[in-house]
Amino acid sequence: MLSNKTTRRLSAILVYLILFGGSIIMVLPFYWTLITSVKYPSETMTYPIIWIPSRITFLHYEKAWHASFPIYYRNSTIVAVVVVLANIFTSAMAGFIFAKYEFPLKGFLFMVILSTMMIPFAVILIPCYMIVAMVLKLKDTLWAMIVPALISPFGIFLMRQFIQSIPDEMLDAARIDGASDWRTFWQIVLPLCRPALSALAIFHFIWIWNDFLWPLIVTDSDRSRTLPIGVTLFAFQRWQQYNLVVAGSVLVLLPMVVIYFIFQRAFVQGIVLTGMKY
Repeated sequence: MLSNKTTRRLSAILVYLILFGGSIIMVLPFYWTLITSVKYPSETMTYPIIWIPSRITFLHYEKAWHASFPIYYRNSTIVAVVVVLANIFTSAMAGFIFAKYEFPLKGFLFMVILSTMMIPFAVILIPCYMIVAMVLKLKDTLWAMIVPALISPFGIFLMRQFIQSIPDEMLDAARIDGASDWRTFWQIVLPLCRPALSALAIFHFIWIWNDFLWPLIVTDSDRSRTLPIGVTLFAFQRWQQYNLVVAGSVLVLLPMVVIYFIFQRAFVQGIVLTGMKY
């Protein structure tokens, strides 16, 4: 019979082996994408797969970059930055109001906001298109992708849950010292919400950066297309040039990877702290 200490060690080793195997399976497609983007075509379509190329080239990235990718990057960056900043501000303000103020129909209004999260986007796709294209006349502009995403029900929910954990006594002390509601929100609440704001910013950046369906519908030219649409057209026109297509995909993925690693600690902390109170 094995002792309890030995059993715990064997169990820990087994868990680590399973996690290591799972991580390898998850990382393998990304590794294949990366090495394929720097392979020569002669080593791409071979079987078995060449996991370590004999020589590498960055020519595919250069060709992909010169195929309108600077325009796509500009458009995606503008849309993502504006939407993220707008959502941080509106979500934090609405979350503060729902968490710390009492007003008629507060619970009902909050449930209405939450209920919008349950509606599939396909249901409101046509009304949104008619409003943006026919009423606001924003079709084939960056505003067509920005305006519908300025306010986020998920962001309001996330910030409300986080702000509820801020002690009321801290806000009361600020009011006693003569601080207005706006100053209390700006100088006390917002600094305390940095972990949740970081998590919200990462969530929305990933959603907006990867959004495909809505930009596909409301854009018609390269002047307003974002990266997901641009790389799709790029791949469609060069579907036999696998190295070029994969290099274009890496150009789309790279900003998300960088952003996540920069804000990883704040992202994890925001998720943990937000889930502590519901």
